[in-house]
Amino acid sequence: MLQRLLYVLALSTLASFSRAQGSGDLRALIDQRVQAASGASVESALEQAGNIAGLATDENRAALQADLDRWIARAAELSEPARILVLAARSRVGEADLNGISAQLVALVGSKDESVGQAAASLLSDRVFRTLRDNEIEPAVKALGDGAKDAQRSPSYRLACAVALHVQGRAEGQRTARALMMEFLASSDAGLRAQGALALAEVGDLETPRKQLESLALVPTSQGRLAAAFLKQEDIRRIYDRRAKNDLEYAKKSSEDSDPAARKDMAILEKLIDLVRRKSLEGEVVKRQDLIDAACDGLMRSLDEHSSFMTGESYKKFEQDLLAPEYGGIGAYVGEDPEDHIFTITRPIYSGPAYKAGLHSDDKIVRIDDWPTVTPSGSHEQEDIIKRLKGKPGTSVKLYIWRRGMDPSLIDRPTEDMALTITRAEITIPPVNAQLLPGKIGLVELSSFTRVASEELSKQLKGMLDQGMKGVILDLRNDSGGLLTEACNVANLMLPKGKLVVSTENRADKSEKLYTREEPLIPADMPVAVLINRFSASASEIVSGALQDHERAVLVGQRSYGKGSVQNLLPIPGEDDDRFIDENGNGRFDNWEKLTLDRNGNGEFDFAPRARMTIARYLLPSGRSIHRQIAEDGTLISEGGVVPELVVVPRRIEGWRAEEMYRLVRREHKIRDWVEQNYAKDREVFKQLATCDEDDVSRYPGFQELFDSLKTVLPQQDVRMLVRSEVRRRVQDDRGAAFPDGDFEEDLQLQAAITSVLDRLHEKSSDIPEFARTFDAPAPKEAGPQLVTAASRDDQLSRLKNALTLVTDAKEHGQIDAKTAAELERALQDALKPGDQPR
Repeated sequence: MLQRLLYVLALSTLASFSRAQGSGDLRALIDQRVQAASGASVESALEQAGNIAGLATDENRAALQADLDRWIARAAELSEPARILVLAARSRVGEADLNGISAQLVALVGSKDESVGQAAASLLSDRVFRTLRDNEIEPAVKALGDGAKDAQRSPSYRLACAVALHVQGRAEGQRTARALMMEFLASSDAGLRAQGALALAEVGDLETPRKQLESLALVPTSQGRLAAAFLKQEDIRRIYDRRAKNDLEYAKKSSEDSDPAARKDMAILEKLIDLVRRKSLEGEVVKRQDLIDAACDGLMRSLDEHSSFMTGESYKKFEQDLLAPEYGGIGAYVGEDPEDHIFTITRPIYSGPAYKAGLHSDDKIVRIDDWPTVTPSGSHEQEDIIKRLKGKPGTSVKLYIWRRGMDPSLIDRPTEDMALTITRAEITIPPVNAQLLPGKIGLVELSSFTRVASEELSKQLKGMLDQGMKGVILDLRNDSGGLLTEACNVANLMLPKGKLVVSTENRADKSEKLYTREEPLIPADMPVAVLINRFSASASEIVSGALQDHERAVLVGQRSYGKGSVQNLLPIPGEDDDRFIDENGNGRFDNWEKLTLDRNGNGEFDFAPRARMTIARYLLPSGRSIHRQIAEDGTLISEGGVVPELVVVPRRIEGWRAEEMYRLVRREHKIRDWVEQNYAKDREVFKQLATCDEDDVSRYPGFQELFDSLKTVLPQQDVRMLVRSEVRRRVQDDRGAAFPDGDFEEDLQLQAAITSVLDRLHEKSSDIPEFARTFDAPAPKEAGPQLVTAASRDDQLSRLKNALTLVTDAKEHGQIDAKTAAELERALQDALKPGDQPR
């Protein structure tokens, strides 16, 4: 296996300009996963099959299908779990020989290993095999029938066969399968009854086993959660059926009661809604209100791409995230962990009470007071959990916290020693993260232009000025904008008083000009660079464009989005918010305040919908518009956006590498566990590494042992990058301050910005040790727009040398044969000769 991976590494390095490089990487990954499955469990094989199928794109699908077909042809050489992996993956990526796959699965149904047989039966329950003709599916039907009737087999195996038989066996097969399920349901053994009930539910019959399912749903086990999910799905279906009936009655009554003019105006909309409900594939589940909201949104979006209809719910989220970034609560970024589906602290807000009480990233909230966040069917709705965390400042909330490594049974039954009592406070969501980099360069990352953006940015800049900051990098990448007033305030931190920031033009042909009003915080002779990318929009473009027009900053990165229009949120006549008593006088509803008018009687404060309407376009100080223009037919008229002086593309990570990184970080947690286990004893070392590790894996105590235990195809430098990311996460929890997303060791755009600032300070990155040992982007020159990528000649040579070292090491350790090693060494040495260009 190592020989093959080295071969792929060398060839892909030599072909760094080849557009076909990805297919070899993908093949290597598939080969590694198939061979690894030989010693793995069936469950792991099925998981890897899903991962491989998830790699399929329009570009690589044909190559992926061919690679899997190659392994299917060699199925006799594979272990049974490996065959399950290949067959499961191939059936999911399209255009498969379903007859051939069915035949191989039939053989596996009879395996002596019941986990293999059960997996094969489950795969045969996929409705994709319903496309086979009767004579083609007959062998599967017979094998499934035999398996279902085999009393020597386990109940779970027999029922897996019965479920598949119910799907594929037509009428006779369905009768046989149902008879077996009913036999289990009537058993005196509670475990067998539960399995029979779940099997019936899986084939669509929830009424027969309803009592058993309802009892089972009360038990906090995997079977209980599955039963609860089936029941919830059935309840949703009934609600939709009832709603459809009510909608028809409402439509009929409305048409009878309304005046002739109104009926004429709305007739086409009502007819269209009725047609959707009767004929659309989604007609049975779509909500009437959703269709009306969509119609309103379509009306607004027909005006321009930035106008829209905002429902009360969408306006509520917009108001909380942007207009009102303060609230009463515990102070933490939260969400459901996609791996274990438990409500999790993503990261505490370090100025908030949650962090002060001892909560850290990845802590799981399993109970709030006496209310469990985890149910038999998974977590409660995220919105319901967040409502219980928020509350009036000064009030208390008791949280039960579960952490990785604790007894899993404590998730459902937490003990008092897991409890923390937190006093809620007024929380401000921080839009700024900052770090004083080596060389006294201040990096400030602004995530959005909220009401507190300029205030928070000013605090961070003042702190770094006090530490001797010599240059500033403002990171506006992925900042989609916000308040126009805040854009002017942020620009004012770096522009002299009286400078034009932006002007607007509206339909009345009136122009409004916005100027800086104060002297700047940043000295005029201090160099400034601004990072932007294609997701920098609106207010981000106003600030970056104004600084560019006044020649105050060098822009680095990629062309910005191109949103040069101004939108207002307009109330809709006759549509009003609920009313409340504003106890703290902040002009907005807080969830502890008392309602005085609840229009729909749901016990919650509801916003009325808003019309988000374009009312003006803005121009930069030079008079240029950055608005991207698109014709009615979708043709791009003008790209718009702000174009940086230094065009730098971000580092690209191949798909297979990204997938493998995700596996190591999100699925296996070995790296995070390693950092947690070693943090106490290596705390000071980790703090240094979080700032800079000089790309040196040897600086991490025990790195080689960790790397060997991961059994990954990634090179050590990729693993180092993952380890450092986890170290930075842990250190920021320890120190109580978040690092900016930009990391000068890995971020090519940030490296270019640093180099630009140092150039204007008449300094070199090579004179600063932390930069000299980690920078891999060439120093940019400000001679007009240019492209800086990782594919420079120096970088190519570095990768070629690395590949040569790997081949030599493998030969010395007997991991690759001498002949192959010689061929690879010769090819790599030829590529390293002066004057040659890598091909």
